[in-house]
Amino acid sequence: MAQQERQLVLHRSLTTPNLLGGGERNLVILLWTLIAALILGAGIRLLSLFVGILVGVGGQYGLIKAAQVDPQWFAIYRRSLTYRAWYPAHSQIHAERRPRPPSVTT
Repeated sequence: MAQQERQLVLHRSLTTPNLLGGGERNLVILLWTLIAALILGAGIRLLSLFVGILVGVGGQYGLIKAAQVDPQWFAIYRRSLTYRAWYPAHSQIHAERRPRPPSVTT
């Protein structure tokens, strides 16, 4: 009697990225918070409304296009900021010593 392969059903919410309005969630929230501060902070005038909506729509479009390429690009970028440009070579004090071949043959 042959056994059937096991299949695991994953819910779609476990495999899809967490996007808001097509862009990465935390960046979209930051963008529209800044737009609201721009509009309300400068006073609700026609110019501030026009500039705020223009920057908001342009920023949202850019976040949507970036999320289409890689939905987690900002998390990867933020993690890469913690990396050093150069890591010095070092080992533990009790590391096993390996013999090296001579650099010049005699």
